[in-house]
Amino acid sequence: MNISHNLSQQLTQKLTLSKEMLQALELIQLPLIDLRERIEKELLENPALELNEERMDKKSEEQNIDNIENSFTEEANYFEDSSSADINTGVSPSSSGMDLKRQFLEGAITHKENLYDHLIWQLNMSDLSEEKKRIGETIISLIDENGFFKDNIEEIFPQEPNLAKDVLETIQTFDPAGIATPNVKEALIFQLESLQKENLNKNAYNIVIHYFDLMVARKDHIIAKNLRITNEDVREAFDFLSQFDPYPGRKYSSEEPRYVIPDAFVYKMDNELVVEINNDILPFLTIASYMRKIAKDVKRKKALDEQRKYVVEKVNSAKKFIKTLRHRKESLFRLVLSIVKNQEDFFRKGPKHIKPLTMKIVAEEIGLSESTISRLSSSKYVQTEWGLHEIKYFFSNSLGKSGVGGDTSSESVREMIKEILLNEKTGKITDQKISEILSNKGIKIARRTVSKYRKILNILPSHQRGI
Repeated sequence: MNISHNLSQQLTQKLTLSKEMLQALELIQLPLIDLRERIEKELLENPALELNEERMDKKSEEQNIDNIENSFTEEANYFEDSSSADINTGVSPSSSGMDLKRQFLEGAITHKENLYDHLIWQLNMSDLSEEKKRIGETIISLIDENGFFKDNIEEIFPQEPNLAKDVLETIQTFDPAGIATPNVKEALIFQLESLQKENLNKNAYNIVIHYFDLMVARKDHIIAKNLRITNEDVREAFDFLSQFDPYPGRKYSSEEPRYVIPDAFVYKMDNELVVEINNDILPFLTIASYMRKIAKDVKRKKALDEQRKYVVEKVNSAKKFIKTLRHRKESLFRLVLSIVKNQEDFFRKGPKHIKPLTMKIVAEEIGLSESTISRLSSSKYVQTEWGLHEIKYFFSNSLGKSGVGGDTSSESVREMIKEILLNEKTGKITDQKISEILSNKGIKIARRTVSKYRKILNILPSHQRGI
């Protein structure tokens, strides 16, 4: 066997995310309360940032930041040690400004690792390729607080569905067990199948697989009869199942109640629909006054290179952070504006008139990627005349509709089903009858689909209603 050393060149393409891009992706993802916590963290870490009582207009804000950046020259300047936020510049920050900052920091909510952070950490620790990690980030962003992934993987990744399915299966192996499954039943099945064979209660497994609905309804005697086991065996199976978590994501939720705060408002004014972004909960950031003083002193004093680098780094970081927050606000505004444009009938007439809308359509309309739209939509809420809705609510699949009229969204059909059930007098209208009523309206929908939508609406079947 011949062993030799060879030199070769290879040209490859690689996607690398800069620190600024990672920060932008992080801030876009966060809802208002979490964004406030993130601002708190940045205020503690970057002495170039401070809170301002008076909100400045956008033009003066941009001017402030640019002036500070331009005040640094190429000349070597020297000044006293600036490695601390407590640097002595000869000018003390105003007491009112410090009080405002202290009040904000003391009132901020304490941060606890959430489900998203926990899964992203595992994703980054995995040996997946960069492309798969990119797909994984999008999938994780769509996992709800219960730990379920309920979206259609082929709709989200139409160009690479098989690759996305592989990534989803990998994420389902992450901690906590049962994560990224579509519902309670699948979460329990995953946890049961993860056990060693000798540790598995076969009756419990068969109950979940074959008689899950009977288990939820606690029809113990029917289960016992079907499995040909005793009622005591069924109770033992239920005791065994009690050790598993049917909602794997909940243990990463805060134990304290977290109230939903709308990120945007949509309301009518003179018969026109108006979009307003909610910024009241967020503080206004600007560059710290003592950093501005240092920036001016740089021109007159000779500074050590390391000290100068420290100030440049912190001021530039503050500038990028403020601009990223501004980009998030503008992107969210454009997203909500596009939704209002495409779902105008909903905002004027109500939930029954919501139309099919995909993230791809909105992404192309406002010039952002689908993954960015997904992040912007995650855990963001819009207050409307028809209630508070998560932004993802407005993205709905279409159902084929015969005749003229195009497509009807699945969300609209759910509202129709809800209306039919609310207006029923006997309390015994069946899923098949609902299917026939919708069919008469030109909407072809199977009985099992009606049953699925009824369960989503948390409405009992006909034989259990009115009891």
